Amino acid sequence: MRGAGRFVEIGDGVLLARYPQWDVGVGLVVGGECALVVDTRASEVQGREVVEDVRRLGLPVPVTTVVSTHVHFDHTFGNRAFDGATIHAHDRVRETYTADAERFKALVRADSDPGPEESYTAQDLRDVLATVPRGPDVTFASAASVDLGDRVVRLAHAGRGHTDGDIRIWVSDAGVAFLGDLIEESTDPWLGSDSWPLDWAATLDRHLAAIPSDAVVVPSHGTLVDPAFVARQRDEMAALADVIRERHGARVPLTDAQREPDARLPYPLPWLTDAFARGYAQLSSDLL
Repeated sequence: MRGAGRFVEIGDGVLLARYPQWDVGVGLVVGGECALVVDTRASEVQGREVVEDVRRLGLPVPVTTVVSTHVHFDHTFGNRAFDGATIHAHDRVRETYTADAERFKALVRADSDPGPEESYTAQDLRDVLATVPRGPDVTFASAASVDLGDRVVRLAHAGRGHTDGDIRIWVSDAGVAFLGDLIEESTDPWLGSDSWPLDWAATLDRHLAAIPSDAVVVPSHGTLVDPAFVARQRDEMAALADVIRERHGARVPLTDAQREPDARLPYPLPWLTDAFARGYAQLSSDLL
């Protein structure tokens, strides 16, 4: 099978399209009886564009399944465009979806004027606000599978990291693994106010143990990587967790910990404000 238009083939019957707004990737896995889409972009308008791009491929089978890699708007608001598909995600996506969608919409309402360096426009934000979010129809706790006819796609949760509901989507016969925002290639991993920096490295370890060393790994933002790249980001997350634990154990005040440089820190300090806050809260048992 060959790609066409925006979608390009990255494995046997597995395609990827990369869109400019928020630099989001959308996956497509084609089976003998039906097809599966991985993530759907940031609004119903953008989701409709994905539907049209898939239509142009002229697939011989329908798209019956959407899998959300995690809860965030830029991966799920396009769900609304996939009228006939069943949405799959982790249990925690169902539990947090409505609140997270409104949280982001509130941020957009408070600041709807993107700067010139942003990858999205004011119209993109208006489309976000106009979208009626559609959460998952089917969820799972640790593992699930989707039968596409002549191939089975495996879904797995291996722990918390970027959020508490990140999953791996593994297409074993093609050697392709989608890891969502647990891995980012085009920028540093996003450690936001719902991230779990103390857990992230161990979660990546478990995912790495489940895929072969020659697998193609698909991050949600950026180009294709390999397990060695995943291992490097795992090591970066482990170093970050070490610094957080060390400063918390030494009773360094949070505001000081967020400002103090350290050569071991893998990302710029302004990027890590939420990471330190989340780590401190977890170590203080405010987060479990």
